[in-house]
Amino acid sequence: MDLLNQTLVMLRLNIMSLPSRAWPSAIIVVSTACVVGVLLSMLSETAGLLHAYQTGGSLDRAIVMPAETASEYGNGISRSEVTTITSAPGIARGSDGALAADAEILFWIPPTEGYKINSPDLRGIGPTGLSLHPELKIVSGRSFQAGRQELVIGVRAERVFGLRVGDKVILPTGEWPIVGAFTAGGSFLEAQLIGDAATIMSTSRISGFGSVLVKLDDARAFDEFKRWVTTNPSLTVTTERQLDYYQRIANQYSAFFTKLAYIVAVIMALGALFGSVKIMHTAVSARTREIGTLRALGYRPLPTAVAVVLEMVLLSLTGACLGAGIAWLLFNGRTISRLADAFELSVSPRLFLLGIEWAVALAVLSALPPAIRAARLSVVNALRET
Repeated sequence: MDLLNQTLVMLRLNIMSLPSRAWPSAIIVVSTACVVGVLLSMLSETAGLLHAYQTGGSLDRAIVMPAETASEYGNGISRSEVTTITSAPGIARGSDGALAADAEILFWIPPTEGYKINSPDLRGIGPTGLSLHPELKIVSGRSFQAGRQELVIGVRAERVFGLRVGDKVILPTGEWPIVGAFTAGGSFLEAQLIGDAATIMSTSRISGFGSVLVKLDDARAFDEFKRWVTTNPSLTVTTERQLDYYQRIANQYSAFFTKLAYIVAVIMALGALFGSVKIMHTAVSARTREIGTLRALGYRPLPTAVAVVLEMVLLSLTGACLGAGIAWLLFNGRTISRLADAFELSVSPRLFLLGIEWAVALAVLSALPPAIRAARLSVVNALRET
């Protein structure tokens, strides 16, 4: 009988004996489900944040920012610098012949109620701003009008910040009505308020812009555009592809939560590991005579060990599917806010695969000591076992 057949027979016997070991087996399944469920639940925040930022980016758009901050926040780009930036090579033109470039501002609006922690960002865009954000679609109300103190709000900001079309946002210059709501293809823009940049700047006495968004002729034009703006002696700016910039910002925000998720998962996995090793040792001890009988009939040590490992893998995969399923039901698609960000948690297929990988690794590590013990059992001593 070849090794594969011996392994399958041993595995079948192990599985048939599971009802007599129902509670220990259930402990393995539940402990693995807890490890995988907690890991995926915590990583769903990182996955959702990354998805929101990646959705809003494009390789043929570039963001020019002050070199000192390398961020959209602030007002470090003057009007004269905007004129210089828009004369750079590689910038596309719209159907009307106008340059596809727009100077923008972005700042956080403090909560108007003392007990609140989170509140949205306010983005000011210019005349070509809407064309440079083609994913932005008005779904209720209307768009803001240039020169008027009006705002539109993203659909996620509506859900998490408690603002609606018809409400008024209190700014230092007075109350600004929300006249419309928009979607942005699931990007982070859906967590923001948007208004006319010139009006916001004039009423708030802001002297400069935070960034300049440009659409390039194509993605290959970025290198020449970057070289031009970063070497121009009249400019102190830096630039990144829009997608790269959003990826960098998302990674900065998510790094802490990703590390925390893995630390918690490792601590829980260690507890599950020690418990599973003890349970599998007990299972091997309870079947010592059976294993000795099979060894006496010609079964080799290797199939015995492999069958123990495969049994543990099957139990752990059951727990992984259970934990991942619970994480998906409880968290996938749920909208949360973190300071000015609002996004949907995502338990993606990639996270499911990660959970399976953790379960298999945990199963192999847990099963190796009992498997080695089963393979090293002396046939004579095993048959004497009562």
